Amino acid sequence: MFMNANLFEPGKSKSERSFIQSAVKQNTRFDGRKSNEFRDVKLTFGSDWGTVAVSMGDTKVLAQVSCDIGTPSSARANEGTLYLNVDIKGVAFLDEIQSTHDQRFLTLNSLLERTFRSSRCLDLESLCIAVEQHVWCVRVDINVLNHDGNLYDASTIAALAALMHFRRPEVSYAEEKIHTFSERERELMPLLFLHYPVSVTYCLYKSSSNPLVDPTLLEENAADSIIVLSFNSYQELCTLNAGGTAPTNVRTIMQCARSAANRSKALVQFIRKALELDAERRLQPNRVVGLVDLLSDTAPLLSFKHLMAENVRQEVVQKKISDKPIPSTETVGDEQLPADTKIDAPMDETTWLSVEQNTWIEQQVKNVQQSLKESTQVAGKTSKSKPNRSKNKASKKPAIRKQDQSDSEEEVTQIL
Repeated sequence: MFMNANLFEPGKSKSERSFIQSAVKQNTRFDGRKSNEFRDVKLTFGSDWGTVAVSMGDTKVLAQVSCDIGTPSSARANEGTLYLNVDIKGVAFLDEIQSTHDQRFLTLNSLLERTFRSSRCLDLESLCIAVEQHVWCVRVDINVLNHDGNLYDASTIAALAALMHFRRPEVSYAEEKIHTFSERERELMPLLFLHYPVSVTYCLYKSSSNPLVDPTLLEENAADSIIVLSFNSYQELCTLNAGGTAPTNVRTIMQCARSAANRSKALVQFIRKALELDAERRLQPNRVVGLVDLLSDTAPLLSFKHLMAENVRQEVVQKKISDKPIPSTETVGDEQLPADTKIDAPMDETTWLSVEQNTWIEQQVKNVQQSLKESTQVAGKTSKSKPNRSKNKASKKPAIRKQDQSDSEEEVTQIL
């Protein structure tokens, strides 16, 4: 009754797969990117806390965070809960009747569960109100608006940015009653994180040994294997998901892991910078962005390439300013000389030491000098008292080090 679901999704037919394989063998991509080049990531924050729209090329995802007071689980009575829900009904070619809908939904949902819940990125103990009675239940709803490949990375970035942007109300628990303060009474509180995980996706092909990063939908469906790596900002591995028919070796996986660790760290810095700009925007009047504005092009977009390029420029400028010598003048007598002129003056080696260290060093020097004088006097008396018995035999003289060669009093006593 229904046609084959694979015919609706690009990259599933044999002709398309063979065409993609031949293009990958020649190290070419249809959008003009290199094999290790990412698409630009754009963030848009809504007026409500925890509402974020993420776009990576034509892939668009909307994430929204909400919270409610509930009961904890019996296994972890002092921890809150985190729920993740993915909705891909917005994609036209992924109909609910087709098998690809359930496959995409289950794979994406399990990956997000492993990335955020299994790695325990949130401090769930901070969500506890009363042990074994009341905790905060945080829920993240991810809606896929358009699917052009790499839903894993887009959903992970959207979920992380929404959780970092979210604010919950403050509550008090007294006499077995919970009182929730409004935003006017007390400021809203952000969620506490232990680390910030971000996933990076690679596609492998049998026709080429170079993996493709950030694949499109056509490249993803024609790939023989897919590797998904999740790293946090500390460059620690959180999750690893690999599957397919293409053979993979250790060298390829390590190459992907190094690139994914650097990419994850840069994305976390980008999200933090975007949150700072959003906080500045909220201080300005008449700067409210609604849900309709998020779906349109009128909302203010924060681009990854633009913000990170500005950060690199600021770091370069600050480095040049710090390396540049401060112009100053020095006076010698009545004449004033520029700072570039060198003046040969004796350097006091004790100026960088404290007063106690200087006194201790002076005392040790006096002790060493006193011990050297006593040792030389004793050596002179012994040499005078012993006559030379024969001219062939050399007179035995005690080996005495000079004052500048001895390092401490212990060396002098050992020689004597």
